[in-house]
Amino acid sequence: MRWVVLALLSALVMLVVGTLQTPWLARELCRRALTGKPGVVVKELRIGQQHFSLPGRLQFRDIRLELEVNAKRVSVDAPAVLVTGLQSVWSGERRIFVSAEHLHGRYDVGEAADAGLQFTLAGDSISGPVTLAELSWDKLRAREVSAFVILNRAGIEVHAVKMQAYAGKVTGNAVVHPGPPMTYTAEIFIEGCDVAQLTDINRDLADQLNGAVTGTVKLAGDAVALKALDADLTMPAGGRVSASLLAALTQYLPQSREKKRLDFLIRNGGKLAMELFSFTMKGVGEGKFAGELRLRSREINLELNLTHEINTDGTLASLAAYGQKFLK
Repeated sequence: MRWVVLALLSALVMLVVGTLQTPWLARELCRRALTGKPGVVVKELRIGQQHFSLPGRLQFRDIRLELEVNAKRVSVDAPAVLVTGLQSVWSGERRIFVSAEHLHGRYDVGEAADAGLQFTLAGDSISGPVTLAELSWDKLRAREVSAFVILNRAGIEVHAVKMQAYAGKVTGNAVVHPGPPMTYTAEIFIEGCDVAQLTDINRDLADQLNGAVTGTVKLAGDAVALKALDADLTMPAGGRVSASLLAALTQYLPQSREKKRLDFLIRNGGKLAMELFSFTMKGVGEGKFAGELRLRSREINLELNLTHEINTDGTLASLAAYGQKFLK
């Protein structure tokens, strides 16, 4: 009788282990981890190899994952993924750990290269650090990116963001709530980013201004409009501004060597050396923004303080259009 029991137990263990070795378990884990997450649907999961070992360790190789995130297709290729803590599913603790390196992701407006992650799956929450060697998002480019990500039913939080971009550093935080309506808040800190390298993002800005920008940008909004904006950006000594931007001021300047110098630069498309360039903007109401532009240049003995107010429909597109008009 004892041998029969042992044989049955052995058969049961072989059955369980055999089931755990099949791709079904990986697909089920993936779907369960992402079920209920805002706007995330698993479209396809392919696995080249997988290996299970007691008490609760799964290793996958050559993975291809296709997701649909807010109706946009996202694909991820991973050479290897390690899952541990599976035994916690049966113990009631339900804490699973997922780690992976050298991931490559593609999405509708860019890609992420050589990424790494260490996620914890606990209940309906996924959280952990992420690193990326290179990141592109629409026209934005960055490298050496790191962040801590939290994904749950309430939305997506991205904290402690750090990246190298445009010869400078960018840090910050962002939170997105799926709604409805979808809302977001973001806080961005910029240190020494070279405006001249922003040609792909805004050619007019890159052509008209040269120098390293430092400052902060805070914004909040929804899928339709920008609700709040607080920007404070400075370009210390060493920057340059296109003289054509000051063409409207020449009629107010007295005849002098400095005015002749400015006229010469305007005619020849030259740039003016600056000792200070400062730009601030704040939201003062729905679709209304007020700010101040300060410029100081010893080259033409000019110090300019210009206040401005913008009335728009509150969208980022309308603010961008205002910026284009200002720079031309």
